[in-house]
Amino acid sequence: MPNLSRIVENGVMGDLATLTPLCSPLLWSSVSTGQYADRHGILDTVEPDPVTGGVRPVTRASLEAPHVWDLLAQEGLRSQTIGWPVTHPAQALATCVSNEFVHGLSQSVYPQALEPTLLPMRFHPQEWTGNELHLFVPQMEKINQDKDKRLAQLAVILAEAVSVHAAATTLLESQQWHFSAVWFGAAARTLELFPSGADEIYKDVVSGVYRFLDLLLGRLVKLAGSEAVVMLASDRTAGESEWRPATGREVSGMLCATGPGIQADELTFGAGLLDIAPTILGLFGFAPAPGMAGRAIFEICATAPSRTLRPHNPPKTPAAASDLDTQPLEEFGYTDTIAAEWRAEAEAAETRRNFHLARVLLAQGRSNESIPLFEQLTARNPALIEARYFLGHAYFQSGRQAECRAMCEALLAENPDSLFAPVSRAHLAIAEGNYEEALAQLASGQKVYGIAAALEAVIGDAYLQMEKWEDAAAAFRSAIQIDAGIAAAHQGLAQALLALGRNSEAAEAALDAIRLRYDLPGAHNILGSALKALGMEKAAAGAFTNQEILTRRTPVA
Repeated sequence: MPNLSRIVENGVMGDLATLTPLCSPLLWSSVSTGQYADRHGILDTVEPDPVTGGVRPVTRASLEAPHVWDLLAQEGLRSQTIGWPVTHPAQALATCVSNEFVHGLSQSVYPQALEPTLLPMRFHPQEWTGNELHLFVPQMEKINQDKDKRLAQLAVILAEAVSVHAAATTLLESQQWHFSAVWFGAAARTLELFPSGADEIYKDVVSGVYRFLDLLLGRLVKLAGSEAVVMLASDRTAGESEWRPATGREVSGMLCATGPGIQADELTFGAGLLDIAPTILGLFGFAPAPGMAGRAIFEICATAPSRTLRPHNPPKTPAAASDLDTQPLEEFGYTDTIAAEWRAEAEAAETRRNFHLARVLLAQGRSNESIPLFEQLTARNPALIEARYFLGHAYFQSGRQAECRAMCEALLAENPDSLFAPVSRAHLAIAEGNYEEALAQLASGQKVYGIAAALEAVIGDAYLQMEKWEDAAAAFRSAIQIDAGIAAAHQGLAQALLALGRNSEAAEAALDAIRLRYDLPGAHNILGSALKALGMEKAAAGAFTNQEILTRRTPVA
C-alpha cells in the first residue's frame, strides 16, 4: 500500500481511541460532530419510519448536532462531504453527496445544480466485467453463484467505493473548496463478508480490496495538492470485535496525517475519535464548538486557535405529512395491519437505541444516569444478558456494591464457567475492602484460564489497595508484558513506583499511560508528583494543569 505508506512516512500516525458501542453510524457521527452520541442523537443503524410505523436506515432527521463541514460552511469556507454516514437527505450548508448516493436515491446531492454532473458518476455493480472481478477473486470460476452470493455482494461493495470516489474526484477537480471529507466503508464490509479463515477461493479478496482502496487514496491525495493537510482515520481495526477476552484490552482505530506544518515520521499519542472535529476546526483557526468533548491534536494542529465559531443555525427540515396524519386516524379506530406487523421491528430498534444510549452514558462516567435506562431494559427484556451485565457495572461504578453483587452472582450462577467470574468477584471484593478474598479469586482464575493481562491488572489493583507496592508493580509489569496497550496497567505501575520513591521510573510509566490514553487525569497527577519529587517544578506544574483540565472536562449533559 504505497500511498498509505507515503502518508505515514511524511507525517504523523498513532492509535485512535474509539468509543462504545461499536455502531458505525454512531461512531462516524461522533467523528464528524465531535460530540458523544447522547448529544448528536445517532444511536443505531435505523430510525423510526413515520410512513410505515416500522424502521428505515438512519437519516439526517435524527441528527441533533452539526457536522464539522457545516460549521465551516457557516463561516464562509467552501466545504464538501462525499459518502459520509447520516448525511441523507443532502441539504445545506456544505456541498453534500449523501451516503445514499451509492444507492441511487433522490435528494442525495446538494446543491441540486450539481445533479447533472454527479448523478452519472454512480457506478452500478453490473458494470463490472469478469476480468475486473477476477483481479480480486482469481478462482472465481469455481464459485457456484446460484448458491454462493458473495461474489455479487463483493461487486456491490466495490461499486459503491467507485461511486464515492468518482463523485469525490469530480468535486475536487471542478469545485473551489477549503475542506473535503470522503468516507469509504469498503474495508469493514469486506472483512465482515470474508472474515479471516474464509474459503480458499476468497483468500485474496481482503488484501485486494485494501490495495484497491490505496489506489483511490493516491488519486485523492494528488488532487488535494501539496498544500493540503491530509488526514486518514479509521474508527476501529476493520473486522475486530469490541472486546478481546484474552487481555481485556479494548479495540482502537488508526490516525495518520501529512501536510504543511506536520513533522515527518512522527507519532501521536492519546488521540480519540472526538478529537478529529476539533483538530479540523483548529487547522482553520477555530476553537472547538460548544458541546465538543475533544481537543485539537497537537502534532497535527500546533497553533492555538484564535477564532470562535458563530452559533450554528441549521436549515429547517419540514415534518413529513405522515407524522401529522397518522395519529388522528388511529384515534378514530383505523389501523394499518402492515404497520402493525412492523411495530415489533420498531420496538426492537427502540430497545437497541436505549441500550446504546445507556452504554454511551456509562462510558462517559455518568453511571447514575445510565442506571434507570439499564433497569428499564432488564425489566422489559430479562433475556438481554448484556444489559444485565452493564447494569451490574453501572452499580459498581456508582458505589452500589450490594446491588452489584446481587447482579453479579445471578449472572455467574447462570454461567459459572465464565472467563469473567474471577475478575468480577475480585472487583467486588476490592470495592468492599476484602483484598485477601480478591487475591484468592484472581489466583483461582489464573489456575483455570492461565495468566491473562486482565487478571494481572486487577491483581495489581488489589495490591495497590493493600499498599503492597512491590507486589503491585510486579503484577502490573506482568500485565504489560502480556499486552503493552492497557493504559490502566501503566498507570497502576506508575502509582506503585511513586509510592516506592522510584520517581524517575514512575514518571516514565505515567508517560506510557498518557501516550496510550491522554484523557487519564490520574496519570497526569502521578506524572506531576514524580516530576516534582525530581525537582522539575515547571514540568510538574504542566502535568498538574493537564490533570485539572481533564478533571473539569466532564461530558456535557
